[in-house]
Amino acid sequence: MFGTGETGAGGTPGRRRRRTWPGRLPLLVALVGLLLLGAPAAAFAEPAPLPTPAPTPADERESGATPVTVPTIDSPQPGSFVGSGTTTVSGTGEAGQEIQLLSPVDGHDPLCFAMVDDTGAWSCAAVSLPSGPSVPLRVVVTGASGLTDEHTIAVLAAPRVTGGPTGGSLTNGTVRGTGFPGASVVVTVSRGPRCTATIDAAGVWSCTFAGGLTGGQAEVSAGQQTSYSSPSWSNQSASVVLLFDLDRPASPTLTTPTSGAQLPLTGAGYAGTGEDGATVTVFAGPYSVCSAVVASGSWSCSAGGVAAGSYRVIAVQLDPAGNLSPGSTGADVRYGVPVPAGSADPESSAPPADAPAVPPSASAVAPEATPPGTPAPASPEPRADRSTVSLAIPLPSGWNDPTRFATAVLPPWSTSIPSWLLAALLALGALLLLCVPARLLGGTVSRARDGRPLWQTLPIAGRNRPRDEFETAPELPLNRWLVAGAAVLAAATLVMLSGPVTSQPAYLRLLLAVTLALVVVNAVGALVPLWWSSRVWRAKASVTFLPRYLLLVALTALASRTLDVHPALVFGLLGSVTVAPEVLTPRRGPLAAVRAGSLIGLAVLGWLTLGLLPTADGFLSSLAAEIVNSVVLAAIGSAALVLIPIGRTSGRSILAWSPPIWACLSVLAFTIMFGVLSPAVEHWHEGGSLNLWWVASTLFAALSVGAWAWQRFVTPARP
Repeated sequence: MFGTGETGAGGTPGRRRRRTWPGRLPLLVALVGLLLLGAPAAAFAEPAPLPTPAPTPADERESGATPVTVPTIDSPQPGSFVGSGTTTVSGTGEAGQEIQLLSPVDGHDPLCFAMVDDTGAWSCAAVSLPSGPSVPLRVVVTGASGLTDEHTIAVLAAPRVTGGPTGGSLTNGTVRGTGFPGASVVVTVSRGPRCTATIDAAGVWSCTFAGGLTGGQAEVSAGQQTSYSSPSWSNQSASVVLLFDLDRPASPTLTTPTSGAQLPLTGAGYAGTGEDGATVTVFAGPYSVCSAVVASGSWSCSAGGVAAGSYRVIAVQLDPAGNLSPGSTGADVRYGVPVPAGSADPESSAPPADAPAVPPSASAVAPEATPPGTPAPASPEPRADRSTVSLAIPLPSGWNDPTRFATAVLPPWSTSIPSWLLAALLALGALLLLCVPARLLGGTVSRARDGRPLWQTLPIAGRNRPRDEFETAPELPLNRWLVAGAAVLAAATLVMLSGPVTSQPAYLRLLLAVTLALVVVNAVGALVPLWWSSRVWRAKASVTFLPRYLLLVALTALASRTLDVHPALVFGLLGSVTVAPEVLTPRRGPLAAVRAGSLIGLAVLGWLTLGLLPTADGFLSSLAAEIVNSVVLAAIGSAALVLIPIGRTSGRSILAWSPPIWACLSVLAFTIMFGVLSPAVEHWHEGGSLNLWWVASTLFAALSVGAWAWQRFVTPARP
């Protein structure tokens, strides 16, 4: 049955088969046993069906099945910037899918659930996102984590205005808030002024308005900008209504102690009168001994911790808005009288029961009331703290703080682009209503005096004796480099005073920055005409220092400070370039045009450089920003003012040489100047003072043209 097998030699086939079967049987039994021992019983049962994995898009494409749509995020687009903390995220998917938008913080918790509609679109509105340069947006389909889409965007939420110096709605001009660490924040008041600050590492900022404020309620808002968002800014924050109290309180009175009093080292009492709600702090020499809140017109407190000796005791008060009063009349006292045991009466010097509590910012806390008859405990303070006033008063900042000149000019590609059409209209108005009438008026006055300058007849120094009356004219030899250095330093000081200056060390850095900027402006205004004269005309030229330009620097600084022009109108030239007398007349106009053109080009170059500078958040970055801003202001202000054709200015020389070139340079210079000064122009426009400037300019033009016409046509016709 199993086969015949082979026939061995010398035997029959039947006998061979009987010998082979018994020999193979053990081998077959062993093989079956091994199979039974090595395989589990379940292997012989029918296997259970395995779970079928969800098909992936790739599997569906290979098998030809209907594909499952992978969701997408279409808005915001990858790498885009969102200037708000809340936005709408939308995209596409398969109809009926449930989309989950995951949190950018942990990547797991869903921020929003959205169903894909019949058109294949889904949307999540008002999604809150954290600020950052790379905020991840990730969506998944519910129940199918493999169906996902993800990309990153840049987000910068609006900063928050928290209130005045103490966080309330009352302020003395200082506004506080929160924002993105390291960002630059610009705070704006509804009535026009603004201030800038840098947000610290903790996300807190404080900004003090330097001027242009009036007392009363006003809406305050803020916007911020970071290095990753530049040149874009965040959205403006929600407006907060603050009450500005800019009135400094009067000095409090100190009725106790009086001069000549002997005070104990512990438990000395102080009392007086002041403004209700204000916090009075008592100082004994360098010690801040105690503080109290004025209630019903009076205050009192007691403390110790003063070393033995003679001191002058004064009191100052800080109103709730943060305004600090002058010091009271001092009382010269001596500390060192010990307190007799059991004689102290704490209730006599404790604050009234109905007096409001000392605010948390005060470091000197009134002692707790003790039962009558209990001796007053010694003050636990070995030396009183003086942080009560320092926390409420803006302290002088360090060298790294930016000043107003660090952000004076709006950089190119900024979101707050100046209106160049308005700047061009103002430039044409200045040309027609100021420059041309000024030239007509100047010529009228000169002809009326037969060409003699007005200042020759002013008896400033007695008889005005001519120089040739002296046998030897008095001369004072001075080093020209010393004179130039002193003039530049004086001009830099005047330019710096065109805006508010405080005791911050940063203003020493600003003085250095303005000095370097004026050196650059005067170098370009002198070296370019010198090069042009020597290389093009082959004529010798020289630089002449003009002291009257310092007066013009002072006048522009005074006008900017008085009228609160920010950015300031700056004049920075201190000299002029002249050529040899034999070529002076034909070359004066072209040389003046080269000079004015070089200043305009320097201003444009500096303005373009502003867009490449980093945020002014350190010493070097703030110094660089102040230098470039000062260069732009000084260059364009100088170019515009010297083009006014009066006296012996460059504008009169260019006008006499080529009126079209003078008109083109004047319109260009004034357009750039009004574009640079666009924040001040917008402030004038919102306040209505811009209309007054138009009226005043029109009146000046009418009077100047009338005087010129009278002299030109009426006077010659009269007998």
